[in-house]
This record gives sequence, C-alpha cells and structure tokens, in this order.
Amino acid sequence: MMHLDPKLFRAFKAVAESRSFNDAAEMAAMTQANISKHIRSLEEQVGYELFIRTPKCPVMTDAGKKLLQHIKNIEDLNSDFSLEVKSDFNQIEGVVAYAMPPSCLLSPHFPMLLERRLDYPRLEIDLTLIHNSQVFDKVLSSQVDFGFVTEKVDHPRLEYFSFCQEEYVMVAAPTCEVSEINEENILEYNYIEYPGMDVYFNFWRRHFFPNQHSINDLSVHFAGRINSIEGAILMVLGGLGVSVFPRHCVQEYIDSGQLHECQLGSTVSEPLFNHIYIIKLNTFNQPKRVDKVISWFMDISKGSHH
Repeated sequence: MMHLDPKLFRAFKAVAESRSFNDAAEMAAMTQANISKHIRSLEEQVGYELFIRTPKCPVMTDAGKKLLQHIKNIEDLNSDFSLEVKSDFNQIEGVVAYAMPPSCLLSPHFPMLLERRLDYPRLEIDLTLIHNSQVFDKVLSSQVDFGFVTEKVDHPRLEYFSFCQEEYVMVAAPTCEVSEINEENILEYNYIEYPGMDVYFNFWRRHFFPNQHSINDLSVHFAGRINSIEGAILMVLGGLGVSVFPRHCVQEYIDSGQLHECQLGSTVSEPLFNHIYIIKLNTFNQPKRVDKVISWFMDISKGSHH
C-alpha cells in the first residue's frame, strides 16, 4: 500500500500554486533545497514524477494533478470531520476559493457575500479575478472550489447552476460623437479592449447583427487596451473609444450623462441578456463550507438576504 507523508504536502502545494521552486520556498517559508528535497521524497512515494522541470517553470504531470486532487480531498474530509465533532454548523471554518471575471466583482452580489461572511469569522474567502476561460481551467484543476462563468461549455466533470442574468450594452462618451452603429460601419469605430471584452463583444455582435458572421473581436480596431474593466471604463469616459460592458458596471455613468448607450441600426430591438453560471466539479462531494457559500450566492440571486 502506498504511504504518503502529509508533511511533504506543503512544499508540493506551494510549487503547484506558484509554478516556481524559488517562489514556492518563500510561500512555504522553506529553503529552496528543502522544497526540492520534499518534492523528490513525494515522487519516490508516489512512484512517478510530479513535475517536469523546464527552463521556464515546473509543469505538473498527470500524477501531480491527481495528487493535488487527493490532497484537497483529504483537507476537505478533515474540515468536515472537524465540523461534525463540533456539531455546530455555525462554526463553519476554512478557506473557500473561487474565481470569476472582474466584471462580477462590480455587481451587488459580492458585498452581500461579505455581509454574510461576518457571521462566520473563521471562514476565509480566497477570490481570484481572471478571464472567463481561465475560470474553467482553475475549476477543472481543483485550484478553486467553484467559479462564475459567462458561458456554458459541455464537460463531463462540470456541474452548472444558473445564477443570474446580466445585460450587455455598447457605450460611448458624448465627446466621442458616435452616431448610429450599423452593419456598414461597425468596423469604423475605435474600441477599448479589456479582459472579457472579447466574449461580450461577440455576444453583442451575434445578438444585434446576426448576419455579420465574419465579424468578431479580432476584426475591430482597438484604440486602447488595458488589463482591468475599471480602467477600460475610464478610457471610454475619456472619449478614447467605445466598448461593450455589463450594464451594472456602467449604469451610474449612463444615469449621470457621462456615458450614453450607442444607437444601433439593427432589426433586433430586444436587449441582450446572458446567463451567468456557477460551476463546480461533479466528481466528488464538496466540503460543507463550500456548499454553504454557494447556497448564499443562490439565495442572493433569488433576492433572499437571510
């Protein structure tokens, strides 16, 4: 029977998270030599390489990915056992890690979550803001417990929960002098790019101009690029270009007149709504703390604040 020494897990998890032996040493408060020693010991116990050493960074092998999932399962079992011993669900504790696109942080749901978390002082929230496609990778590799995504992709290991709908709008500053956007001139305008804008633009184009099959986010001219949605909103406010945003991110600027919704020469008059989903792995039971946080989000989406 394989025997794994749990004392070696800290070094392995640090390398898996940081993808660097040097950074892992700092993260785990160990020397780099000890990190390497612990990884070698684990590889001997497992019987397979856990990382492929490359000049750029260590790459986790399939055996390494399975070990990471195994460690997570052990930690979750220990956490649930602790909860059962205390026999008090209010004593829920531990880390709940999830990921979502940055636009979701600007929704009212996140402050509501923080308000509920005040009742559970030993619960830690570990939130990562990343591009939609990266959320899938994080969930599938068990680096996070669950995630929020703007599209549904069939996968045998994923389970989806419909969370809410968000509306997407094309906006510009009054100084931008944008007239009607139509099939003929859609490529003539300057656009602002930010992480996630490609997904939103393609939703927008398919909805309002369904016949323009050859046009997508790669077709347009970007007058500005920035790695945050807040920065992109500032660029649009400054008149640098137009962009597509979730309505909840820009509604205050529309209300104040600092931005206006672009007039569209489209035969489609219905607004563009898209589902936001919570995704998690369907291959094992989640720890109670994760189920609790997901249930909070589902309650919030239904308008319940209890």
